[in-house]
Amino acid sequence: MKEGDTSTKYFHAHTIIRHRKNTIACLQDDSGNSITDHEGKAKILWESFKDILGKSEFKEMLYNLNVLITNNEGLNELEAPLSKQEIDSVISELPNNKSPGPDGYNNEFIKGWWSLIAPNYYRLFEAFFEEEICLRSINSSLITLIPKKDGPSTTVDYRPISLLNTSLKLITKVLANRL
Repeated sequence: MKEGDTSTKYFHAHTIIRHRKNTIACLQDDSGNSITDHEGKAKILWESFKDILGKSEFKEMLYNLNVLITNNEGLNELEAPLSKQEIDSVISELPNNKSPGPDGYNNEFIKGWWSLIAPNYYRLFEAFFEEEICLRSINSSLITLIPKKDGPSTTVDYRPISLLNTSLKLITKVLANRL
């Protein structure tokens, strides 16, 4: 406290270096031309990754699920509402050190504040099983690019990863455990 912010210069310099390292300042197109404007870089990245990542347009269900799915005896427990114990079990088993999703929450936050936020998640799971929730509202993700090497210059030098909302990850994990 006496010395105040004596190490501020160090931390600011470290932040600036990190920002420069994580910023895509320039990309080369297929012809080897350097593109530095935001729109140009966005276009190059879109063209490179759009076929790999696919599209999220949903038009209609092409299958009649009633014909494809047969009724099997003894599977009624799969349709039973989730118990708080099932949900709490999944929360306690969440791995640490994972990236946050578009909602900004990571597993450490969920586990650390579970006693406070648990009622909200219980309502989410209940709404999911009652088919009262629009999954499209929570089924969004952000794509971020991780450099494969130092000094990346082309799109192949980046690996795209998807950051999913924590709530959707939890629903998926609980369903997988039940199956």
